Amino acid sequence: MEEKKILLFESRDLCYESNQYFMECLKDAFEHKGYPAEICDLSIHMEEKLEQILGRQKQYLAAIDFNSLLPRLELEDGTPYLHALRIPFFNYLVDHPLYHHAGLKQGFPEYRVICIDRCHERYVKNCYPHIQKVYCLPLGAMRAGMERGQEQKRIPLLFLGTYECEDSLYEIIQEYPAEQKQEVCALIESMEADSMLTQEEALANYFKGRQIKMSREAFAKRLNQDYMADKYLRNARRKAAAIAAAKSGIPFTVIGHGWGQVKELAKRHIDIRSGVGFAASLQILANAKMLLNTTPGFQGGLHDRVYSAMLNRTLCFTDQNRFAQEHHMDGREVVLYDSGCLDSLTEHILRMQESPEKAHQITDWAFQKAQSEDTWDKRAEQILLFLGKTLPSVDKQEKNPV
Repeated sequence: MEEKKILLFESRDLCYESNQYFMECLKDAFEHKGYPAEICDLSIHMEEKLEQILGRQKQYLAAIDFNSLLPRLELEDGTPYLHALRIPFFNYLVDHPLYHHAGLKQGFPEYRVICIDRCHERYVKNCYPHIQKVYCLPLGAMRAGMERGQEQKRIPLLFLGTYECEDSLYEIIQEYPAEQKQEVCALIESMEADSMLTQEEALANYFKGRQIKMSREAFAKRLNQDYMADKYLRNARRKAAAIAAAKSGIPFTVIGHGWGQVKELAKRHIDIRSGVGFAASLQILANAKMLLNTTPGFQGGLHDRVYSAMLNRTLCFTDQNRFAQEHHMDGREVVLYDSGCLDSLTEHILRMQESPEKAHQITDWAFQKAQSEDTWDKRAEQILLFLGKTLPSVDKQEKNPV
């Protein structure tokens, strides 16, 4: 009997088309495990392809999509598509669930959600109890095509990520109705005062202080409406961290849209470049000795840049959060900095620049950890376990894990 396939939907493009590369890695990983996989790109002929999938859905073991649009889609007769697709469907969320309220409020028999942050997982379980299976699984590390040792890397210090002026975002907030403006500003103030606070915790505290009781459904809707607090803070924190890194005086390459408007970075030792595609960014990351990472509103997880930096022997500075403190030994696999005291970031960068042997030791440990625990091959194993599958005793993966 032919083995059932795992269906990998691409219902939307994520930032810099990163999901296309994640899907290719998952496809390779599943096939290394003996499970055939098929990618279904829905950017063209979506309706036709979705109908064809329904006609042969018995061929599939399960389906996966990143930040999926499918929970919102309906057939011509009004039937939700995921009601008709009666196989396990994983919606793999790569950012905070508050941005996906429209797709999470729906209930489907085989609907499952994967979060990349333990706090996100807990939030989905609390606010969307109709989703019976919710998991936490970080995104996987990706290796560049060419491996470079520290002495071969040409970029001393790198930052990857877009920037949107937080002052412009704040102006938008000022145009909100008075009640919502007050609420969003209060959330920003709370999370600025406590960098370990999640937005859902900040909102719960806000309501508690005003003795406001609210249903789960209403709370989730309100958090979604207050998304600008998260957007404002992630950009403000990126800017502040980049400026602190620049103070080290080390040649600093900043890649991403929007950075040209930051006057504090108009320095001779700073090279600001426009954003590049995901594949190119991975090659650039592998060519960097040190990477500055800011984690966008996560407390129970890390950005995939951290795992990819580790796998490519690039020393990663990342802001401390609950997950990073528990899972990554500071000064052994990554270097953690306090986003509330960015002078420490400047000092960490200078210390590592002056201690190449220590930096080399950290990147060696980081590589070993990422290779053994954080590749897409390991993520595929975990998804198969979610499906109740027994893993083969002999692993088919190649020497270079995806």
